[in-house]
Amino acid sequence: MQLRMHGMHNRNWRKGLRLASLGAALAAGSFVASGGIIRHDVELEQYVRLAAEPAFRSVGRYADAADPDDVAGGVLVAPRWVLTASHFLGEQSTWTFGDKEVYHAVRVVRHPRVGQGPHEAQWSGFDLALVELDRPVANVAPAVRYRGRAEVGATVTKVGYGYVGNGRDGMKAPPTQMRLAGQNVIDAAGGELDGREFSSDVLAFDFDGPGAAEANRMGSPEPLPLEIGGSKGDSGGGVFLEEDGEWRLAGIVSGALSRQIRYGAVAALARVSSANDWIDSVVGEPAKP
Repeated sequence: MQLRMHGMHNRNWRKGLRLASLGAALAAGSFVASGGIIRHDVELEQYVRLAAEPAFRSVGRYADAADPDDVAGGVLVAPRWVLTASHFLGEQSTWTFGDKEVYHAVRVVRHPRVGQGPHEAQWSGFDLALVELDRPVANVAPAVRYRGRAEVGATVTKVGYGYVGNGRDGMKAPPTQMRLAGQNVIDAAGGELDGREFSSDVLAFDFDGPGAAEANRMGSPEPLPLEIGGSKGDSGGGVFLEEDGEWRLAGIVSGALSRQIRYGAVAALARVSSANDWIDSVVGEPAKP
């Protein structure tokens, strides 16, 4: 296995869990769309509770208008704009944000660099699209976007609607999608993994498990108490890091480096800090901290 990651957080650190703003709640094959795959030794309910935290209400549920069972995620970044992954997104879709009120897409604006270059959009870091809704979302504050460049080494919380499973056994049968949140540490920004080049506009982390140090691909092998990996159906979900006591949107789930999401799987995120100028140009004035 070849592994060379640029911007890797490579000190011998132990992954630290930072939950100050969350109260008592606890988180090589072809490229695929990346609820989530969780630790096999932690109760699912802990991940459900974390996903329900008010800090993450901006993460909404996507359904294809032609196939309402086709579920994914996206993050509200302005009162009527959702930031999500481009690769699965149709021109027509519906969105919900924690209640029964349904919002309809009226326009899709894809990142101008989607699909450029020799590799899949997920490897470029610009697998992104903005969805304009038919009206402002009620009673949900848009996410504040992260505008720094210090993501590597940060503890992050991933929120999405992927298929449920665990790192030991993979996805459960029958397949079930659920809103879950868990945590990981950003291990790298750009580099090379298994012969594929990551742009520096891609953030990456691997999925560590208890007693599974041999599966570690990058960073520390020590899992967080609510360690989570990306899962099929998780695309478009939000990844948040804490800055000045507030959770800020740092990444959009784009893909994973395996169809078997078990310990050791690597998830790729579109780096929001690389896309902020484009987002501002489309949605206007950014949300303030």
